[in-house]
Amino acid sequence: MPLLIVQVHLKRAPALDLNAVLTLFTNAAELADAELEITEGEEDGPFLNCGFRTKDPGRLWEILQGQVFWERVIGPSLAMSSIVVCQGNRGWDDYLLLHHYDRTETLDTLRR
Repeated sequence: MPLLIVQVHLKRAPALDLNAVLTLFTNAAELADAELEITEGEEDGPFLNCGFRTKDPGRLWEILQGQVFWERVIGPSLAMSSIVVCQGNRGWDDYLLLHHYDRTETLDTLRR
């Protein structure tokens, strides 16, 4: 099953309300019929990995864009502090970069 990962770099948005972010991600997972797993890390600064396993990553990405990243209060801070990737059939050998806080990065498109 495909894995879509939202990695939130906490140093880039120190005032981000993590409880609200987790609520948005949980709601998105329910809408997309996805399994959500949250892990924390410290490499190059603290981060959260929010991994979504879903049969339809295109639908999940639409939901995340529309209801999380475009959310009026939290969305802008989340967009400025996160990276979104979707692992392909060969894991990291054919992943797609869907969102990056650095707007100069070249992004891929996830077809539905």
